[in-house]
Amino acid sequence: MPTADDTRASTPRAPRVTIRAVAEHAGVSRQTVSNAVNAPDRLSPTTLDRVRRSVAALGYRPDRAARALTSRRSGLIGIRVGATAHRTAAHPDRLLHELVAAARPHGYRFLAFDAPYGDDAAEIAAYAELLAAGDVDAVVVADTHPGDARPGWLAARGAAFVAHGRPWGDPDATHPWVDVDGALGVRLAVEHLAERGHRRIGFVGWPADGAGGDARRAAWREAAGALAGPDATAAADDPAAAARAVAPLLAGAGAAPTSLVCASDALALGALAAVADAGAVPGRDVAVTGFDDSDLASLPRPGLTSLRQPIRLVAQTLVEQVLDRLGVDLGRAPAPAGPVPPELVVRASSAAPAPAAVRALSA
Repeated sequence: MPTADDTRASTPRAPRVTIRAVAEHAGVSRQTVSNAVNAPDRLSPTTLDRVRRSVAALGYRPDRAARALTSRRSGLIGIRVGATAHRTAAHPDRLLHELVAAARPHGYRFLAFDAPYGDDAAEIAAYAELLAAGDVDAVVVADTHPGDARPGWLAARGAAFVAHGRPWGDPDATHPWVDVDGALGVRLAVEHLAERGHRRIGFVGWPADGAGGDARRAAWREAAGALAGPDATAAADDPAAAARAVAPLLAGAGAAPTSLVCASDALALGALAAVADAGAVPGRDVAVTGFDDSDLASLPRPGLTSLRQPIRLVAQTLVEQVLDRLGVDLGRAPAPAGPVPPELVVRASSAAPAPAAVRALSA
């Protein structure tokens, strides 16, 4: 009796659609179909549209190996995977998934490689090997930081690349980059708390980094203005470290904050724990907001108000920007590089100040 594996193995596969079939369907030559796939600029808009309609109707998929021989391109984009700057900020698994999905319709895939986080020399060595061997056509540079040597190295060699992260500390940089606007997100959180009646809005952030952490703290200070409460720095992007940093703020009696804006969801979880440890009710006595709207945001009770990073839009923009530099016809202008706005997701952790807190403020 055949097994399930035997049945699957004997199931006939659908025949592969050939370039000849597309040519016959469109009424053009096979070379014209090849041009439509590899060099669309050589065709008139009318012919290109006719071939693309046939490609879509028949479900034709170009053979990557044959195309690589013709175009001398691999159809692959390189990206480093592994540790990131902060516990929740980068959503590395979600980002990689969305990058793969965004590249697939354009006939491109991602080649992930490992290199130690923050070791620019090791990552550059990996770039050099991949580019020299023709294993990748372009690179997405992830987790940019002050003094980052990677963009300059790639630019000097004329490599196609886009950075996921701002060119921190390099105002003269001309390479394309995409990043979630952390400063805007913090301003949205501060405005939300102020609208709910909070008049002493504190902040919980990371040690000075010359990058996103500093930008978020500066945005809080500017947005809060006269409403700015105490400022705490956690030793690491970790709930336990945040709880230790927040505890002294809550012991400040009349100077204690009625709300805390946190630079990440991990820090916000620690802030919620510190509030509870102080004998107060998180979300009622002290409001807390996070950043990233990671999976962690759904764990605490009350649910955590947080800034959601538009990962799909970030991935789509990164892919379109790098493919545009490869001369790939996207059918339209690529999504613009630069900052991408986050979305404030309001949950119960950012309620209006409790009556006792209001009385203390007016005392």
